Amino acid sequence: MNRLPGKASKIFLIIGSSSFLAKDLIKKLSIKNLVLCIDKDIKKNSPNKNVFYFKCDINNYKNLEKIQKKINRKYGYLDSVVNCFVHQNYSSFEKQTAKNFSTALNTNVLGIFSSTKIFYKLLKKSKNAQIINLGSIYGMVSGDPKIYPNEKVTSDVYAASKAAIIQLTKYYAIHLSKYKIRVNCVSPGGIFNNQNKLLVKNYKKKVPINRMAYVKEIVASIEFLLNDDCNYINGHNLVVDGGFTAW
Repeated sequence: MNRLPGKASKIFLIIGSSSFLAKDLIKKLSIKNLVLCIDKDIKKNSPNKNVFYFKCDINNYKNLEKIQKKINRKYGYLDSVVNCFVHQNYSSFEKQTAKNFSTALNTNVLGIFSSTKIFYKLLKKSKNAQIINLGSIYGMVSGDPKIYPNEKVTSDVYAASKAAIIQLTKYYAIHLSKYKIRVNCVSPGGIFNNQNKLLVKNYKKKVPINRMAYVKEIVASIEFLLNDDCNYINGHNLVVDGGFTAW
């Protein structure tokens, strides 16, 4: 049933809306749904009447709580939360610092706890609620240093963060089931974004279908999980990697 006549059928919250993946996801979801966005880098609101932005850092727990209250007053519930935020860290083990490791871990892992803790109260008011987290193949296997032609490598803290997110997805899928909230994860392989040509060449050698992912394919996997026909999927890590982890 359309609970937002003339506007949208569902209410989605995208946290980390400035990422290139999130931008494509927002375009697709806002065609038929209301999309609320949270990001620290928001400069202006969208001309799209189905998209609204809140400026906030995922690490600012008190401000997230204020946003939750605003959403509750205006809409009363959320149907889904999609966590797209990430603190990137490309340091090699030799150049990694305790401070940078801690900063990335706080954003990537504590951020999942914060968003889940704050917004589950709105999700449990939905008839079909779901949280979708973004993992990575590097939360499952180690990055191969031979892929990367320079010092910008997949870091230890990125791998640790993504592994933690995959496990938190399973944990919350169990412990939020009493509220009829499902929790799933999408773990992409490398997504093409005009990277170094040698990196792309090296990466393709590791993939059975011999290419990197297109962002639209990762967006489609999220849309798949959000489809009402997929309500039996819970606690699942959907790996979208062209077979990278099948070797």
